Amino acid sequence: MSIASLTLDNYIMIAEMLGLWVMLGSNVHLSKRTIKATRIVIILIFLEAICWAVERYTREIGYLTLTRIILTPTIYLLHPIIMLGIMDMAEFFKKKRLLMYLPIIISAPLLYTSQWTHLFYWFDDNNLYIAADSILHYYPYFLFMLYVILFIAAFTARYAKYGTVERKGILVSIIAAFIGVVLHIVLDEYADYSTLFASLLLIYYLSLYVLTAKEDTLTHLLNRQCYYSDSERQKDMITAVVSVDMNDLKKINDTQGHDAGDKALITVAECLTPNRLRNKKVYRIGGDEFAIFYLNKKEETVIKDIELMRAELAKTKYVCAFGYEMVEDKDVLGAMQVADREMYSNKSKLKDTDERRVAAHREATIRVMHEALGSGMWGMEFNEEGEMTSVEWSPEFRKMIGFTDENDFPNELESWSERLHPDDKEYVLKEFNDTIADYSGEKNYDVEYRFKVKSGEWRWFHAIGRLLRRENGVPLSYVGMFVDTTNQHKN
Repeated sequence: MSIASLTLDNYIMIAEMLGLWVMLGSNVHLSKRTIKATRIVIILIFLEAICWAVERYTREIGYLTLTRIILTPTIYLLHPIIMLGIMDMAEFFKKKRLLMYLPIIISAPLLYTSQWTHLFYWFDDNNLYIAADSILHYYPYFLFMLYVILFIAAFTARYAKYGTVERKGILVSIIAAFIGVVLHIVLDEYADYSTLFASLLLIYYLSLYVLTAKEDTLTHLLNRQCYYSDSERQKDMITAVVSVDMNDLKKINDTQGHDAGDKALITVAECLTPNRLRNKKVYRIGGDEFAIFYLNKKEETVIKDIELMRAELAKTKYVCAFGYEMVEDKDVLGAMQVADREMYSNKSKLKDTDERRVAAHREATIRVMHEALGSGMWGMEFNEEGEMTSVEWSPEFRKMIGFTDENDFPNELESWSERLHPDDKEYVLKEFNDTIADYSGEKNYDVEYRFKVKSGEWRWFHAIGRLLRRENGVPLSYVGMFVDTTNQHKN
């Protein structure tokens, strides 16, 4: 055996692996970990080819050598290790790495000592391979088939979100490898798998590259490009669409940092894919925007799945707005526009409910403070256009100015403004309205003025107010307090 003959015998495999090695240097879609795992597999395939060639050479010798005793179990172990390496390329197992290696770890001492235990096989003094009489002499093949089966299961689960077309190429190659092992068992043939592994790796790499190019790199959901492609390619099968938008991502990024924002997006993505529902495709189409296509699903299934996703989100601190639409006679993107409108309506309700809950909490806190200070409180509400919709004067304030109830002093802005002192009125109302108009939220209402109480007496009041605004700056509520400062002015 010479290096030249070894090279010529494996020329196709060497060319494929060298080409793949070079291609890895320009890859932008796959992670560094995947590229590193791929290089390790290439090295292992080269090692298997060399080991098999040397072992084949040792077979021709008329006597047994230690080299053959060592190389035979090494080759048997390299086959499942290569399969494990291919699985590692797609990061199939992150937390169960030791468990995945366990069959190989257990098998290694059994295979390396088989020459003396005769458990699976052994060589006689004339260098003749003798298989054990039991079914255990197929053990190396069974070990390899175990990892082929594990790969098929892991690959199917990992890429369940893709259609069968995307998975077909690699699964056909793996099944072909499985059939090849079975044929070697049936025909009792011993062959070099390096060329098979090389072809499998190349096809798998290309499939992985294509599949990864369709993924959003952060959440591992399908990406925007895939969304547009599927909306056209699978338009006859899409029966329902869902629009999803995550609330407060910008606030998380601004206050907690982008790592926290990334974590939030990953968590939301997991909540949108809790049960790996068949014929459901989830896409991340923007920073905090997601879309879902349901293929050949009825409305009741879609509604039930949306409720499940909401239930999963409820276990987290994140909130998403949902809108859905059945496609029916509409085109897919047209149906998505309807779903978008429903989603934005849901988003507005969610934000308004959350903001009003915060406002109610703050108002209750201020009310307690006012009661403790003996001051009066006022509050106003605004609609989404920024128009004032209600005014409320607290019982404490009415009591301070000599009135008894709402009939005596109605919940109207004019009840207060018409009793302002003529010399103070213009200034006070300007400050009041300027605070409302300041969408930046930097201005606060803080004035002192004279006010005519029920008895006709002019008394001094110090008033302060704070505005709670929506995200777009539009006022939500205006809460403040009055303190009678007449005695201070007399002093």
